[in-house]
Amino acid sequence: EKHFCALSLCLEQLNTVDFPAAGILSKASCDLDRIVLIEEQKTWREAQSYCREKYTDLVTVQSDEDRAKLKEAADAVSFTSVAWIGFYRDVWHLSYQNTPISYEKWDLSQPDIPDTNEACGVVNNKGLWSDKDCTALDFFFCQTGKKLYSTHRPL
Repeated sequence: EKHFCALSLCLEQLNTVDFPAAGILSKASCDLDRIVLIEEQKTWREAQSYCREKYTDLVTVQSDEDRAKLKEAADAVSFTSVAWIGFYRDVWHLSYQNTPISYEKWDLSQPDIPDTNEACGVVNNKGLWSDKDCTALDFFFCQTGKKLYSTHRPL
């Protein structure tokens, strides 16, 4: 497994003048928004089960910001292939919380699997999406959560 923390604000760079809550941020909070490349070949459903058991779910991309984080994570581990991400077709839905997708970043000529076939989403090394037969074996990206930070008060 290759881990990449997608925390936007580095805790060491925060100061209490610009960001008053900095004093109560947990250094472990980085683990709350982590993208992990799993270099094991699995079907989309197997990948989804694995991510749900060990993390939160397959990674979701719901904005340009999410896409940039995924691209940064992929670049950080020298990703050069395709990998499952968290959406599937039944009118395209996100794996995480089973919600319809509202953001799309399809590669040219995609999606191209006929509506009668089951299809799941993959991301390529350029950060663009394609549809693929859900039973194909591919690497996949998991995420640990959708929060950027957590706050807690020391005991």
